Amino acid sequence: MLQAELNQDLLRGGQKLSKPLVRKVLVACSRAFKHRGDATISIGFVSASQMRALNKTWRGKDRVTDVLSFELDEGPLKGEVLLNYAQAARQARDMGHSTRDELCFLIVHGVLHLWGYDHETPRDAKRMFSLQEKVLRSLHIDPRL
Repeated sequence: MLQAELNQDLLRGGQKLSKPLVRKVLVACSRAFKHRGDATISIGFVSASQMRALNKTWRGKDRVTDVLSFELDEGPLKGEVLLNYAQAARQARDMGHSTRDELCFLIVHGVLHLWGYDHETPRDAKRMFSLQEKVLRSLHIDPRL
């Protein structure tokens, strides 16, 4: 079963995701790619400046992004999914849906990256996005986010 270490220290009150919601997202991911066994994922929120620095260092892109995933495979810790709340809220507002749904979408996207899915080529993108859509639909989130 997938479990989360959740760090929401940067967030205030209503911005925080509930632990049951995060657990529900991880269960949906586990089912979609048929994960067996136990694994823990660190999910944390970072500031825009931290996200920009990480994106520049690890991907060579000098801009803020919404989510980054880092595979660790250190014992039960599979990896880390980092989110930028402000960017997610902006994207949600621009696209006309809730920040909660955007954050769930980004967690799913990040978790799929931890399991080796990518979207660098059209073939890989089709494979990843079809699975992502399946997970989002199971969570009753519009996959067209």
